[in-house]
Amino acid sequence: MFEMLCLVPVLIGLSAAEQCLHPAPAANYANSLYAGRWYEVGKYQTAGGAIFQKGTVCTIATYDPNEEENTGGNIGYSSRKESPEGSWNNATGILEPLEPAGHFLQTLEFFGIKGPSVDYNVVWLDEDSAIEYDCSEHLLGFLDYCVHFMSRTPTISAEKLALMKEWVAESGLNMHNLEYMEGSQDQCW
Repeated sequence: MFEMLCLVPVLIGLSAAEQCLHPAPAANYANSLYAGRWYEVGKYQTAGGAIFQKGTVCTIATYDPNEEENTGGNIGYSSRKESPEGSWNNATGILEPLEPAGHFLQTLEFFGIKGPSVDYNVVWLDEDSAIEYDCSEHLLGFLDYCVHFMSRTPTISAEKLALMKEWVAESGLNMHNLEYMEGSQDQCW
């Protein structure tokens, strides 16, 4: 009986646990529009989500979709530790398509070790910019999320970035009101 009473607070805590958001992907999502190299110009990121990216600069993401539209593909991340001359920090993986188009299950390998899958959503997409939101739920109701601001070039106009950040604020994707972290692409390319 005592064991059952001890479980009650745990079960109550789990029922009140945070959950990942499931935003609608960009209405115009197409593999052909998302394919290629993206430069990370900034992000909102929880501590757990930042483990791989801590202290990195020159961060890029490259999406290589399968030939058939909206069937997923390969994703790769590359960055440098501390400076443009620092050691490489890479991860590779796959995006498995979910419904609707632009919603994926992402699984990455870090240093040859397969990481946990995360819910991956391309929520903003145009010819020169994208916002990607990913999230994973953990034991005891904790979650990690990232909101990545990406550009086709190493820089983005202040006006465009302000518009994207406003969109994220209105959509509620920065659930913990995290501080914006500017991505450095200085002297990388």
